[in-house]
Amino acid sequence: MKNYLRRYAAGAVAIGAIAGGAAIALPANVTASTEWHPATYGLTETPEQLLPTTVSTEQPVRVVTTTLDEAGKPVIKVDTTTSRTAAAKAVKQGQSTKNAVGVEVDAVVTATGVPSGSDTYRPQQWDFTKIRVADAWPQSTGAGVVVAVIDSGVDAAHPDLAGNVLSGYDAIANQAGVSTDPNGHGTHVAGTIAAVTGNGAGVSAIAPDTKILPIKVLGASGSGYMSDTAEGIIWAADNGAGVINMSLGGSSKLSAVSNAIMYARSKGVVVVASSGNDRAQGSPTNYPAADEGVIGVAATDSADRIATYSTAGSYVDVAAPGTAILSTYPTALAANPYQILSGTSMAAPHVAAVAALIKAYRPALSPDQVQAALQSSAVDLGVTGRDNDFGFGRIDAVAALAAAAGSTAAPSPTATRTTSATPAPTPSKTTAAPTPSKTTTKPVVKVRPAVKVTASPTSVVYGTTVTVTYTVTAAGAPWAGKPVQLGTTTPGKAAFTYTDATTDAAGKVVLTQPAIGRFQAKLVVPATETSTATASAVTTYAVRASATVSSPAEQTLQIELAGAVGQKVQVQRFERKRWIVIGAVVASSPEITVSGLVSGVSHRILVPNTPTVAGLTSAPVKIS
Repeated sequence: MKNYLRRYAAGAVAIGAIAGGAAIALPANVTASTEWHPATYGLTETPEQLLPTTVSTEQPVRVVTTTLDEAGKPVIKVDTTTSRTAAAKAVKQGQSTKNAVGVEVDAVVTATGVPSGSDTYRPQQWDFTKIRVADAWPQSTGAGVVVAVIDSGVDAAHPDLAGNVLSGYDAIANQAGVSTDPNGHGTHVAGTIAAVTGNGAGVSAIAPDTKILPIKVLGASGSGYMSDTAEGIIWAADNGAGVINMSLGGSSKLSAVSNAIMYARSKGVVVVASSGNDRAQGSPTNYPAADEGVIGVAATDSADRIATYSTAGSYVDVAAPGTAILSTYPTALAANPYQILSGTSMAAPHVAAVAALIKAYRPALSPDQVQAALQSSAVDLGVTGRDNDFGFGRIDAVAALAAAAGSTAAPSPTATRTTSATPAPTPSKTTAAPTPSKTTTKPVVKVRPAVKVTASPTSVVYGTTVTVTYTVTAAGAPWAGKPVQLGTTTPGKAAFTYTDATTDAAGKVVLTQPAIGRFQAKLVVPATETSTATASAVTTYAVRASATVSSPAEQTLQIELAGAVGQKVQVQRFERKRWIVIGAVVASSPEITVSGLVSGVSHRILVPNTPTVAGLTSAPVKIS
C-alpha cells in the first residue's frame, strides 16, 4: 500500500506551528476513519494549465469531471472534445459543476499481460504448488466473497467458469449485464481466481467458491481509459465486491481513480493491481498499482526469480507467479479454451484470490489487515527484507491464512530467509529415522511439542505493551521447565533476534514487547535427545499512531500525538461540503499547537503512514 498522505498539496492559508511541552501520557486512541473524504484537484487551474498543447480530431481530449452525489458517492463524467476551445469550455463547466471535486484530462490504461506464444495445454499448474493453494483449502475456499475483475470482460459461458460469473457492468458502454470478452485477457484473469474446480476438466482455481463480478473497461485491443476504470471501481464497490483485481495500468495518474479507490476501501474492499511489464523500459511508475491503498503485485517465475518483464518500484508490495500461467480463455477466440499467458496481469489475480480466501476466513478484517497478512507471511526473495523487485516477497496461501488468524498453522517451509542469527533448528539430512538393526536395540521415538499462541490484538496503538503467551505441550502434557527461544523483529527489519527463556510448570512462557513499530514475534522450541524442534506461527503486529485533537483557545488547534514525532502532519478544513488541505506542520514533539485557524469551522488532521507505523485521520474538531 502506498502512502497518499505523503503527497501534500500546497497550503492555502499560512499556519503557525508551535512545538512545545514535555513527553505526555498516551492519548486516547483515535483510529483511522472509515469515512470516505475525497481529495480535490483541478478546480482552480486554468484550462491552459490542464490541457495538452494540441487538441484536434486526430488527437481528441477527454475531460474528466468527478462530482459527489447526494449520498457522497463519486460520479464520473467524461466530455470528449476535438478542439482546444471545446476542451477549455468543458474544463470550466466541470469546475463550476455543483459538488465538483476534480477536473482533469483522461489517461490511457492497458492490460498488463504478455502472451507467451504457446497454446500448449499444461496438465499441471506450477503456480498452485508454489503458493500452496490446495493446502489452504481446508481453511478457506473463498465462499461468500465476490471478486470484481476490472478488465476486458469475462466469458461467462466458458464451460470452466459457468455458474461462477455474476452479471457485471460495461463501463465503456455504460450498461449492466456484460458477459463477453472480446480480448481474452479478463477471462484468463477470472479463471485463475474462480474457475470451476473439481469437475474433472480444465483448470483449478485458487479461490474456487468465490464469484466473479466482471467489469469491462478495456476494449478488444486490450486498452481503455482511466476514467472508465474509476467508474468500474465505484460500481464494484456499490455492487458487493469484497476484492477488486485490476490487471491493467498506465504511466499517468488520474485522481478520479485515486478517489474511487479510497471510496472502495471505505466500504472494506481490498484493491489489487499489477505492477506493470516495463522493466526493459526502466520500470516507469505504473498506475493504479502505485495509488495509495492498492496492493501492487510483481511477477515471478517457477524458480522464484523476478520475471524479466516485471516492473520494479517502491509501490511493489508483494510478488506472485506470473510467468507461463495456464487459465481459461474465451471459446470464441481460440480453438482451445485454455491458454498460457505471462505478465504481472497473471500475478495480480493470484494475490486477489488469496485475499478472497482471507476475506472468507476472517470477514471482519479491514483492507489494511488483509494486506498485512499477505505481506507478513510472504516468502522473502531477493535481498533480505522488502525490496523494489519482490516487495515483501512471494505470497503463500497457507501462511497468509495463518497470519490472518494468528493460528499455529506452520508458515511456509521456504520462508526461513526472513530469519537470521538462530533460526528454528530442523532435523538434518544426516539424522534420518534409523532402520531396525539385527540387534534388539530399538530406535528412539521422539515427540514433537506443540505450541499454542495466545496473543493480544495484533493492531495496536504506538507505545502499547504487547503480550504474547506461548503454551508448549508434548503428548498432552505441559512442556515444563524446558529451554525455548523468544524471537522478535525490530521495526523495519525482517530478521529475528532471539532471547533464551524457560517454560514454567504449565509449559508457558510470556513475551512482552513495547509497540514502537510494526514487528513480528514467534517462539522456537529447540530439539532435544527425546524431542524434535518446532516453532510457533509468526504473529505480526501492526502499530498505528494515535492523536487527541482539541480547540482549547480561539483560532487554535491543540494536537497530542503518539507515534508520529518527526512526521509532517496535514491539517484540513471542512469547506463547501468537502475537506480541503490548508497546510502541514512537522510534529517535532508529541504536543503541537496550530494557530491562525478559522473559528466556528471544523478541522481535522491526517497523519501519514511510515514503513513501521500506520497513520490516521482524526475526528473533526470545531475551532473555538
